Amino acid sequence: MLEFNIFNTAQIFDQLFAFACVYFLTSINAKIRLYGFIIGTVGFIPGVYLLVATELWWLLAFMPIWAYINYVGIANNYKEYKKTNAS
Repeated sequence: MLEFNIFNTAQIFDQLFAFACVYFLTSINAKIRLYGFIIGTVGFIPGVYLLVATELWWLLAFMPIWAYINYVGIANNYKEYKKTNAS
């Protein structure tokens, strides 16, 4: 039987955001990849909840590394997007 509670809902949203993020990040277009980074950033919220709820909160120690990598990706993608629009 399918039961909807906050944990199952967080799992569903986490997987949907992850799918959309990966789909957009594999695009050739820089603007669409930028949307992938944004969706990935927003989609990290249910993932954090799942880590806390399953007592895997110690994995959050790597969140600053993930945030740095995501920031570098967004910045580089934005520069490429601006460069392609200027041409």
